[in-house]
Amino acid sequence: MSTSTVYLVSGSNRGIGLGLVTQILAMHETAFVYAGARNPEAAPELEKLRAEYPGRIALVNCVSGDNEGNVALAKEIEARHGRVDTVIANAGTSSRLRSTATCAIRNMYTLYVNVTGTVVLFQAVYDLLKKSADPRFIPITSVGGRLSGGLIETPFGNVSYGASKAALNWVSRKIHFENPWLTCFPLSPGGVDTDMVQTAFAEDKTGVFEKIVDGNMIEPDVAAAILVKLVDESTRQKDGGEYVDRDGSRLAW
Repeated sequence: MSTSTVYLVSGSNRGIGLGLVTQILAMHETAFVYAGARNPEAAPELEKLRAEYPGRIALVNCVSGDNEGNVALAKEIEARHGRVDTVIANAGTSSRLRSTATCAIRNMYTLYVNVTGTVVLFQAVYDLLKKSADPRFIPITSVGGRLSGGLIETPFGNVSYGASKAALNWVSRKIHFENPWLTCFPLSPGGVDTDMVQTAFAEDKTGVFEKIVDGNMIEPDVAAAILVKLVDESTRQKDGGEYVDRDGSRLAW
């Protein structure tokens, strides 16, 4: 089996996920990356990376909450590498900005993608992580899931997204306590100029979001380089079960 560090990044076709894959390949000459996406065959930026880094990246189907598909992906990784060292659970979604009183129930599907999808992925790669000498499972969260301070105390209507990230934080911390052999913690990228953030800017009529992220917005590739370094240098003793911001500090739950 390969001695290179094996990564799996979900939601890798754009934004932060694409940045993570790009930075991992650029920063680690021997790393192999499984770049997971809902439609990998329609991901031109990932195709460019495959051409630039031949033999070091596999474009794979990875749909949040698809148990059979995630299990099939794990079998593919097992056949090729026998293990996975670092899984960055980045795939996620958001919905329209609404208050609790006006949020359409269908928009609460965000919880399925952001929370259930992460659990499904963890279960699928569990045995592969156990075969690693230094396993990491890192869900990408958001300050939008904080239960104190931040957006929850404002009129900003991120009900479904905020609830999903708060639940994701709980699941991440639970995984930490249940698995003493694993490094797991929710990692917040902070303000990043992605399509999701631009949509929030456009929909927010309160002005709250703009004030909170003002001066703190960075490009996805910059954020990804910071996050990859944080993940690579993380340890269970130092970071396990914590709510970690992109500067390495601890966020209040």
